[in-house]
Amino acid sequence: MDRPASDAGREDAALALFWTVLHAPDGGTSRCPRCGTSRTFHRISRRRAYACDTCGTHVYPASATPFAGSPVRLAAWLDAAVMVLDSPGKIRPNRVAGALGIDYRRAWRMTRRLEEIIQAGGEDADLLGRLAGRWRDQGHSHSDPVPDPGSPEDRIRIAACRIMAQRGVEATRISDIAREAGVSNASIHYYFRSKDEALLAAFRWAGDQLHATLQHLRDENVGTLEHVRRLLELSIPGDQGVYEEYLLWLEAWGRVRRHPAFLDECARMSRRWTDAVLDVFRAGVEDGTFSPVAHIDEVCERYVAISESLALRATLGYSHMTARTARRLLARFTAEQLGIPISRLDPDN
Repeated sequence: MDRPASDAGREDAALALFWTVLHAPDGGTSRCPRCGTSRTFHRISRRRAYACDTCGTHVYPASATPFAGSPVRLAAWLDAAVMVLDSPGKIRPNRVAGALGIDYRRAWRMTRRLEEIIQAGGEDADLLGRLAGRWRDQGHSHSDPVPDPGSPEDRIRIAACRIMAQRGVEATRISDIAREAGVSNASIHYYFRSKDEALLAAFRWAGDQLHATLQHLRDENVGTLEHVRRLLELSIPGDQGVYEEYLLWLEAWGRVRRHPAFLDECARMSRRWTDAVLDVFRAGVEDGTFSPVAHIDEVCERYVAISESLALRATLGYSHMTARTARRLLARFTAEQLGIPISRLDPDN
């Protein structure tokens, strides 16, 4: 979890920084994509968005950045970026975890993503440098890290998740996982008898991360519609960490017929996801926000089926199915099923 103190104020400052750097240098006016001219904008409460004062079109400052679709707060991303860029060498995730008050696993994913952006160079790396520099200069970044390295078993699970998602199980060697986790080959064999066991552990870890994110989402007081928008973000792999977890799903699905343990785990994770979606949809029915076209349980099953299909296409890399396209289609389908105007979920409409 991120630090509780001043979270709202820091997140407001982070969103304002993205807005000014990417869209509105003066902080107030920007070119409206619908009006086609410069307009004044205002911040939308409880959303990562600004709205045109003239036509109401929403602009999401982080939507065209590497952080689009990430459930992690923008302020935490900027804090981590400052630490990674200011470190003289490769920073350890435990330092980021201690400094930001987050768990090791999330810190590991964030540092890896930031390192990938920096190594790739180009516009994303340049943007990261500008954002981190401004964030540091404004005095928002955290410091004084406290080590929290996590257990060797946790580090192995996380490393297996990343390596197997990148290369596939067949091309992954035990030594690759050990090197990524910072442990010996013998340590891998101590915890797991085979690569399939390591994959199952990584798969369970990925599922636990999604479940924890959903729990955090349900605990936030952001309103029913915002809960649905967050579900849309989580349903389609845009964030690098979520994308890797979807790749693990593909690896696990390929073993379901031969290994009952994978079937059991897939069914368990699917049930947890369906229950979380159903909770959000039911809350909207109870507060009068939604008027579903069928019984809410059936609407939930339809959502899960459609979202999994779109996520699969986006993950496999179909040329016509980018994450943005998949989210737009899913938003429109969801709005129709819940009986609300499409514009309330898809700002492009």
